[in-house]
Amino acid sequence: MKPKVKNWLKQLNNGVIKSKTTLLIYKIHWHTHKGKGFTNVDELRTELKMPHQTLTAILSTIQDEGLVKSYGEVVNGGTAYQKLSYAQPHEREELIKQRRIEKFQQWVKRGKEEFRDLMPYNLKVELYNIQD
Repeated sequence: MKPKVKNWLKQLNNGVIKSKTTLLIYKIHWHTHKGKGFTNVDELRTELKMPHQTLTAILSTIQDEGLVKSYGEVVNGGTAYQKLSYAQPHEREELIKQRRIEKFQQWVKRGKEEFRDLMPYNLKVELYNIQD
């Protein structure tokens, strides 16, 4: 586990919130264990009075570290949001792996679209054989 993750979890366990990241983790943890079992970006944005871009950037970071899992959808005002919940320690390694796979697939897809004209034929063939 990375030092920053240890620090976030230490703050969470001690009830000492020193950063927006720890505050976001705390709120997701609270909704998961004391609320309805999940939350979403819209609820968190409203509750924390945090700009959408700031919230989603922090959320992306903590998802990369396997602390939060996203699944299913909840519709609010006609907009669908991913359900978010706090990940249990035994889930984290698999969540990190899955997140890396998703990022790799997105990276390949962007590369295929953006640099198609620059790629040699054999690279195009290899990239198009990678599952999207």
